[in-house]
Amino acid sequence: MPNLSHTRDTVLLSGSVVLGGLAAPLLPLIGFPLAAAGLAGLIFRGRVVAAAFTAGLAVALGTFMAPVDAGLLTPAFVALLFAIGGMQRRSALANVALLTAAFAVGALARTALVAWLQGTTFLALTQEGIERAVDSFVNAASSAGGDGTVLGIDPEMLIDLMARLWPVDYFVSALLTAVVTVAVAGWAAERSGVTVRRLPRLDVLDLSPHVLWPFIGAFAFLAAGRAVDEWTIATTIGLNLLLGVRMLLLAQGLGVASAFYRRIGLGGALRGIGYVLLVVADTVLPLVSMVGLIDFWANFRKLPREDSSVAERLEDEPGGD
Repeated sequence: MPNLSHTRDTVLLSGSVVLGGLAAPLLPLIGFPLAAAGLAGLIFRGRVVAAAFTAGLAVALGTFMAPVDAGLLTPAFVALLFAIGGMQRRSALANVALLTAAFAVGALARTALVAWLQGTTFLALTQEGIERAVDSFVNAASSAGGDGTVLGIDPEMLIDLMARLWPVDYFVSALLTAVVTVAVAGWAAERSGVTVRRLPRLDVLDLSPHVLWPFIGAFAFLAAGRAVDEWTIATTIGLNLLLGVRMLLLAQGLGVASAFYRRIGLGGALRGIGYVLLVVADTVLPLVSMVGLIDFWANFRKLPREDSSVAERLEDEPGGD
């Protein structure tokens, strides 16, 4: 007689994967974590074949609903299976990097397919979307008595700037989605009774110093663009690299702040308020990123480095704060 509990769990987890795949093109921050929870539940309950079949079904159904979504779903689900399958031996931060790349490439491929089907180019389609968004915002602000600008910025200048910074937009969106996805997958794995390498707590988060290479590269490109004294491809690349690395330095800086909050005995709610204030305050945000940059050398929290066994144990502690 079949195990009804086993069958019920398989159906529910498979449904989570399929539902996540259908939601991901519209709401990736919800869809991919939902799919990851289902895949982790299946894989760590020993139903690897069911996980692979359900992942393929999610891609097939998503492609049937909208063929262009194949460009996003295919690399994303391949990366999800690979990342979740290696959660017991691969660091959670490595999985975040892997999924960030997969989600970003998938989103770019999907947009490129849409542009091709519409008989236009990727950049032209991106420019058109930015213009519509800015025009809508300006019109709404004008109806409310605005002066025709966007927070004091000329709309044309804003459109030009946003059109140049689309790469960092894809990166940031993919990074946030990857972090949430890895966190949810780790939770689902432990709910299945399996110990995996989860995201570290914020106060012991210590990124690889290799993130400084794009930071150095950003200033090299900006210097090259400055020498020409006009908008060039070098300046655009430099700005995208700088803004992308700034997100990583911000995370490192928030880790330093989290350790300080814990040291002075702030509770979870007060720490949460503190993080929000650090992120939303325009004058403080660059300082937090600068603290994160300096921490690579100063090691304010005196964290063990050089891949020591203590560092491994810190990384394997449950995520969150």
